[in-house]
Amino acid sequence: MQYNNIWKKLTVGQYQLLADLNHLEGWEYMRSVVAIVEGNGFDAVDNYPLIDLRKRYEAIAKQLEKEPFKPFKSFVKIDGKRYYVTRFFDEINTAQFVEISEWNKTKEDGVKNLHLCVASLLRETKFGWLPKKYNGKNHAKRATLVKEKMLAVEALGLSAFFLASWVRLLEDLPTYLDKEIHTLKAEMDALTLEQDSPSDTVGLS
Repeated sequence: MQYNNIWKKLTVGQYQLLADLNHLEGWEYMRSVVAIVEGNGFDAVDNYPLIDLRKRYEAIAKQLEKEPFKPFKSFVKIDGKRYYVTRFFDEINTAQFVEISEWNKTKEDGVKNLHLCVASLLRETKFGWLPKKYNGKNHAKRATLVKEKMLAVEALGLSAFFLASWVRLLEDLPTYLDKEIHTLKAEMDALTLEQDSPSDTVGLS
């Protein structure tokens, strides 16, 4: 079985599912990896001969090991819509800061909440190039688009660029943000619950 550049098709949601397979081993692990990447569900994979399944898994694993470099972009297109990427801290408002802080509390959150973090960095555009003000009310919608439609390699490149300087900002975090953080925390919890839905099973049936 030949796979033509998996990274050109692998979505954020699929990448997150792959990262959540550490509890599996052997054939069950291979079965899950193939089902997620091919997007045809377990019913299709379960009809493969074991030898075919192994060949498919090995071909997929070989490509996944070679994560391509993705240069950071000022604009990204998701499902045909163009978004401006907030690159610099002087562009971030309090709501965005609080959101990103909530999505990245632990090391494990980096992949689990990747779609949420990226959605907090995106701003809708006017005419496809003029950034609008950040719209927190549309965060859940953007997060769903990121998870289901955005390429994983683009999201990883975007978040890596931003988070590389995140520590420096936290070191200088002004105390006046404390009030805003507590005020908006409830909204972040609600967004997290809204994202924890059956859509998490992207590509499976």
